[in-house]
Amino acid sequence: MTARHPEILIIGAGIVGAAIAYRLAVRGANVMLVDEARAPGCGVTGRAFGWINIINGTPTHQNYPLWQRALDAYGDLRQELPHVLQAARPGALVWKATREETEDFGRLRQDAGEPVKLLDRDALSRLEPRLRHPPDLAVFSPQDLALDPAALARSLVAEAVKAGASTRFGQPVSAIETVAGRATGIHIAGEMIAADTVVLSAGAGVGRLAADLGIEIGLQSSPALLLRYGCSAPVVGHILKTPRVEVRQAPDHALLVAKSWSPDADADRSRKIGEAMLSVLQEEFDLPDGVTLLAAEVGVRPMLADGMPRLGYLPGVSGVYLAVGHPGVILAPLLGTLAADEILNGKATGLTASLASGVNAL
Repeated sequence: MTARHPEILIIGAGIVGAAIAYRLAVRGANVMLVDEARAPGCGVTGRAFGWINIINGTPTHQNYPLWQRALDAYGDLRQELPHVLQAARPGALVWKATREETEDFGRLRQDAGEPVKLLDRDALSRLEPRLRHPPDLAVFSPQDLALDPAALARSLVAEAVKAGASTRFGQPVSAIETVAGRATGIHIAGEMIAADTVVLSAGAGVGRLAADLGIEIGLQSSPALLLRYGCSAPVVGHILKTPRVEVRQAPDHALLVAKSWSPDADADRSRKIGEAMLSVLQEEFDLPDGVTLLAAEVGVRPMLADGMPRLGYLPGVSGVYLAVGHPGVILAPLLGTLAADEILNGKATGLTASLASGVNAL
């Protein structure tokens, strides 16, 4: 018996592609997920800080309601697949340079309906006893989650495979095949794999794939630095965002620090920043002996100028579905559900206007 070709090919096994593959597979679609890396989550997903939140959003921005829905989608995922979020840690603490700024920040979040609390120094010290210099006031966001994005991507791909999806890793897609203005499959490792729908979810690589089809989607590259430090004991119990450092601790006790990064910086600078941040950690926390910098990795995040994701069929080329945007780790479960609803049932995502505004023919 001849195997039927996949109905849907997903390019990119980061957290967004993994979420889409899972949602399509559990609904009975014939799905293949492909990625040039040898495992899911090896690109920007594996270099993401892993903070699921809305506290970093702006209540007046058009993406804020989307972030709210994304948190609900994580709640649904926890109910559906509790084991994939078993290691996630709840709660984040944020403070600014002054008490007044922190209070204003907290009141703004409360006015927006976020379940945040203002904590004084004593309450903060009870939550984070290894802080050397606790501030007078901090904002506590209990709904936030700290998780390993690459591990979540791997788990979602595993669940998709259980539901019948297939995968191909370690082979880059060289081109999308089109006939008479319609995508008919992809070229990978010298082979043409036919499909009815091709989903572009390869992060920053989506821009090249779309450009090869003659379409410019306005994708911008926004690099960020993730620093990982070996640590032998618990130091912080929550995500902490302070004027000096943004840090969380992994289940293996590794300390993770997120930093901004200049596109023009050279690779050597990442290690220098990592060593400088180690001094900050030593000043801010009661660290155990032997904390050392293990890795300094730059991840290139796919960004759009309006801060909204792009989710929908590309105009001008039938059968090509675009799924890209920042923050992918926060939005992934929601985008997976929305994409599956549109691809399988034709249900509009509500993001088509954003898609159309960002697409231009070359």
